[in-house]
Amino acid sequence: MGSDLFRPTIELLGKISHDAEEGDVDALVGEIESLAERAGRMADFGTLQSALTLIRQSLRDSTLSEKGLSLFIDTTHDLSKTLELQGLFQTIVGRARNLVGANIAWVTILDDEAGIFRTVAAEGYLSPATTRMTSRFEYGAVSLIMESKSFFDTQDYLGDKRFKHSPDLDLTFETENIVSLAGFPILSEGEVHGFLFIADRYARKLSGREISVLGSFALHAGIAMRNANAFHLLSEALDEAQRNRNALIEHIQRVEASAAAHDEMTSLLASGGEMEKFLERMANQIGGAIFLFDSELNAADEFVSAAYRGQIAVKLRDGAFEVAPLIRAISQSRNTGRSAIMTDTPEEQCRVIALHGGSARGECLVICHQEELDAIEIRNLERSAVALSIARLWNEKRETEKLIASSTLLRHLVLVTPPDPATLSAVRERLDLNAEEPLVLALIIVSGLDRTSQTAIVREAAGKTNALVDLFDDAYVGFGTRHAMKEFLSHLTGVGSEWQAGGIVSNPFNDLSGISAEYARLNRALQVVRKIGPLVRFIERSDLDFIAKLFETGDAARLSRYMEDILKPIEIRAPRQSADLKKTLLCYLEGQYSLKRTADALELHVNTVRQRLETLEQITGGWDDPIKALEMHVALRMDALLNTPETSTL
Repeated sequence: MGSDLFRPTIELLGKISHDAEEGDVDALVGEIESLAERAGRMADFGTLQSALTLIRQSLRDSTLSEKGLSLFIDTTHDLSKTLELQGLFQTIVGRARNLVGANIAWVTILDDEAGIFRTVAAEGYLSPATTRMTSRFEYGAVSLIMESKSFFDTQDYLGDKRFKHSPDLDLTFETENIVSLAGFPILSEGEVHGFLFIADRYARKLSGREISVLGSFALHAGIAMRNANAFHLLSEALDEAQRNRNALIEHIQRVEASAAAHDEMTSLLASGGEMEKFLERMANQIGGAIFLFDSELNAADEFVSAAYRGQIAVKLRDGAFEVAPLIRAISQSRNTGRSAIMTDTPEEQCRVIALHGGSARGECLVICHQEELDAIEIRNLERSAVALSIARLWNEKRETEKLIASSTLLRHLVLVTPPDPATLSAVRERLDLNAEEPLVLALIIVSGLDRTSQTAIVREAAGKTNALVDLFDDAYVGFGTRHAMKEFLSHLTGVGSEWQAGGIVSNPFNDLSGISAEYARLNRALQVVRKIGPLVRFIERSDLDFIAKLFETGDAARLSRYMEDILKPIEIRAPRQSADLKKTLLCYLEGQYSLKRTADALELHVNTVRQRLETLEQITGGWDDPIKALEMHVALRMDALLNTPETSTL
């Protein structure tokens, strides 16, 4: 019978050692109990059963410890590889809850500025208020843990009298139905930086193994948090270093762009660049619009970049802006030597830079831009404005020297008889003359403007052509090739509402040595014509020879009034009819009284000419008297020269 008990006992121990199913083990125990009962050895079976229970519990505890250790190792591994703080906090509460199968877990971290512990991560909660829990040093479990720097547990938190309760915390615990609580300090270098809390909604006493595991886990959590904080600080330092590097690169690029812009402006300055080029480069640098305002606060020039989409430029162009802010900005810019804000809106900004030096001391640049300009871009604009001022001063100096040289050359040529060879050579070189090129001399009168404005208009027109010009007494003298003079006078012919230009033009000639005599003839004719009436067109001298000689020795003004009286019967007609009648009679007299020649010259039918002549004969009394015919011929010729709309004289 003993051998019958021995065999199943050995088999039972084998199954237990191999962690067999509970049903198989219990079946063998039942079989051994039956054999022991039949053999009368129930006392021995009781002893065996007690020993088996201890062995099985020991094996279960060992298995649980191994599983817990494995879970703990996995958890610490997860903590060590999680370097993002919020992710780390969430990992801590999730793993802690799984380690002991708790209902709720949360982590609180010390807020150094506020001096309180704040919940930063939670899991298993019912109320959102749980994620916003805070605790001070003197309240709740925090106060006990801070004193002992060790774990705390209770199976009845709300009824525990060992600490001072916080009403807000107790209300949250009541909402969550929390009964038992265990807390563990999260330490870093011996200082408490936070807590790991485990809570259940029933009375629960954690085992020593669970407390040990959670305590070790809290220590590893502290290390992981320190590493995560260090990584966070390192990441911030690296980010800051990268931002500084990017800022440095951007600054270097802006400095290089500034240097390139400076080189560009210096190149324009050295090459004597025009105003339009300066404005174009400056506007393109900032993608804006730039206006040059004169001393009268009128936009004299402008350039608008293709990238500009603002509205202020339109108002500046149309003159629809307030003058007072512009005057203040000009004054501020002139006093400081820097740019000054004229208009500042959320959409765009308008700044002013006063231009220093030169003849027009009230000039300024008005700059419109949409994006905020940094200090380097503003300094670029200010340096460009300085370069522009220097360029304008240089151009003014160069133009002044050129005018002085041209004036000296023209005076030597016109007033010295005969001109010296050096002057003739200089004129040929200055005008790039050849032997066959016809030359023209002209005396010019401008009316309706002051002398300064007259000079500016004449010199501007001459500057567009290769002609010499200067003011002699009260008339301007122009000299150049026939082509250059034709172009020069055409710029003055466009009569505006404020001023008019006219004068006497010589016949083309080739001999430079005779220019002094030609000037004298033009001057005499000019003096005679100006006594007769204002010059509002350019007349060839050959057309005035007869009239100049006729009026030269007499009272030109009186003779002019006499001639006007002769034409008065025709002048009282309608303006268009009067002009047609005068033109017809002049052609008839100069055509040797031939109806056919007159009709051909005027491109009219003979009957039309005959009708006009009959009308003229009725209102004037006719021209059968030779003296009256001569008077009418001279009056008509003078009227045609002085009053007829101008055609090309060259």
